[in-house]
Amino acid sequence: MRVFRKLAIAATALALAAPVVLAPTAQASAPATRGAEQRANRIYISPWGSAQVRVSDTTKAWLIANDIKLGAIEPFTLDADGFGFNMPIGSTAGDHLDEKGRIFYPGGITLKQESSQTFVELVPTWIRIMPQPGYAAGVKVNGEKLSDETLIAYTTPAEVIANGRPTLTGFKLDRVPFHVTGDAAKLTEAYFGDALAEDSMFGTLTPNFDYVPTN
Repeated sequence: MRVFRKLAIAATALALAAPVVLAPTAQASAPATRGAEQRANRIYISPWGSAQVRVSDTTKAWLIANDIKLGAIEPFTLDADGFGFNMPIGSTAGDHLDEKGRIFYPGGITLKQESSQTFVELVPTWIRIMPQPGYAAGVKVNGEKLSDETLIAYTTPAEVIANGRPTLTGFKLDRVPFHVTGDAAKLTEAYFGDALAEDSMFGTLTPNFDYVPTN
């Protein structure tokens, strides 16, 4: 058990540390005119994998009470019950580390309130490593851009490490908890009339990082 614990911590630490040490070097050395080369040299945590997000019981109750439906922006896909989504990761689907210490995912999610017809798009998507680990996204409300990036939910390095474990093909972070930020609480109150409680559980993230193709 101690060996597996060490492997999980090492794998998770690699995911957390890589953008801090490696990404700025790769980006800083390339001039602006070499955009294609920059894209080719982006650093990926793994070439294959997927990440599953499930909203918490608290967030689920909030969605139901406020008549809000989740949606997915490709390549994200919505779970059949409407309370979670999947995002592909890897060298052909996003998941690169950028110069700001973020893991990029194309696509995103939407929230539509049927009663008011308010439509919020959270796109594009990043899992932020520093300075505050968390889930960040651009925000559009009824087609109008509100921000390029807002931290929607946060986690901590300790919570990430506690949920890491190796797999046969790489490693997995199992149901890492994410909590509602103050900005997300303000946004939900302003546009949906009822705030997600700050610091409440937003949901969990379960990414699988694979180094051997499995399908």
